[in-house]
Amino acid sequence: MQLTEIRKAAVLGTGQMGPGIAYTLACAGCTVTLFGRTPESADRGLRAVTAAVETLVRGEVLGPTDGADILARITGSTDLGAAVVDADLVTESIAEDLRTKQDLFVRLEGLCPARTLLTSNTSGLPATQLARPLQRPERFAVTHYWNPPHLMQLVEIVKGEHTSQETIDLLVALLRRAGKQTAVVKKDIPGQLGVRLFNGVIREAIWLVQEGYATPEDVDTAIKNGFGLRFPVWGVFEHLDAQGLDTVLAIQSYMFKELCHDTDAARTLKDKVASGELGARVGRGFYDWSHRDLTAIKKRRDEFLLEHLKAQRRKDTPTA
Repeated sequence: MQLTEIRKAAVLGTGQMGPGIAYTLACAGCTVTLFGRTPESADRGLRAVTAAVETLVRGEVLGPTDGADILARITGSTDLGAAVVDADLVTESIAEDLRTKQDLFVRLEGLCPARTLLTSNTSGLPATQLARPLQRPERFAVTHYWNPPHLMQLVEIVKGEHTSQETIDLLVALLRRAGKQTAVVKKDIPGQLGVRLFNGVIREAIWLVQEGYATPEDVDTAIKNGFGLRFPVWGVFEHLDAQGLDTVLAIQSYMFKELCHDTDAARTLKDKVASGELGARVGRGFYDWSHRDLTAIKKRRDEFLLEHLKAQRRKDTPTA
């Protein structure tokens, strides 16, 4: 299969991620069917796509004509067979349950053409296990989008044990055509790249709070105004080479002994879950949410991401 042959796509799932994935594939030029199990869920998914496009148009990331063209390429469906019967690519974003996803992919192999690429948006289930029951595992990979997918540029592409290089190359080319940045995980590993890296930060952050070294507010302040602020333009390995590897080695020789080495979830996290302090949705987690506005915080996040996308678009637009 050539990149030009990927014309029709289906996205299964209309929750937090499915609509944004449908938007992405439409940006790549595909006609996309967004599948929901009920008319209500299909309609909800289409409304979410429309809201995402409207946000990008208001933020001047998309022009009004571009936005209308993208929406015209996306339709909803509650008929799984009709949604995938002639699809060149099918991406699922359903419940994070291994058996449920495996059963779906086995069913899809019976409904889709043999050429169809199958991908999962799982954030942690191994690609090799997901593909184990398949007749054509070489045409399967994980494509992990980051939330919210219409604003976040990264998609991690995970190569399972039997995934062909052709499948990986096609997915990289397609997603880059959609304006995404891709990172290929060459060996199947739990947590892929981003989730593993982020959980390394989370483990140390919770430990620092648990042991009384800092408050959640100060840890978040250090991340948002320190190393996190430069990450969009200054990666870890760029930093290491710029600092000098001999200096890095000297720091790590004493620092690593002091870092958290826990191999289980933090005691503080377990205690909070046991006591019902589950986070913003119940009013208390690491923060007291009775005096914090999660909607406003998410709005600030999305505005920041929009500005980043606009800057990226200006950089990528050739000048006359």
